[in-house]
Amino acid sequence: MNKVTNLKKITLSFQAGTSADAMDLMPMNPRFEFIFGLSPEGMTPFEYELVDQPEGREVLLHLNRQSLGSFFEHLNPPLLDLFSNRSDVHLKARIEAVTAAKNREIVKALAKMAEYSDSECSCGCDGASCGCGG
Repeated sequence: MNKVTNLKKITLSFQAGTSADAMDLMPMNPRFEFIFGLSPEGMTPFEYELVDQPEGREVLLHLNRQSLGSFFEHLNPPLLDLFSNRSDVHLKARIEAVTAAKNREIVKALAKMAEYSDSECSCGCDGASCGCGG
């Protein structure tokens, strides 16, 4: 079974809710792909939650708006809208696939990280109201 390790392409699906038992905030399960372990500062706190987990595993997280930027760092999953009217969210991330990343995918991810380091806000938004603190 494939496990989450460095330089693998990870595909996740998300559910979100107002509590760990109620995944009532996200009707569809959006998917998010990224290359694991590319940050020059080491793994993000989010990646630490996923490391060595197998495909099919669900990871339950309790996210706070104020720590969102530092939790995901350069990664930008499609979650920001969940925090428009609330300060915390329960997130279920399911590891859908773990595959070998192609060289061009790694280069593309590195270029995206360079854009992130030049932006004012760490979550990728315009910095106006996300709460990450830039």
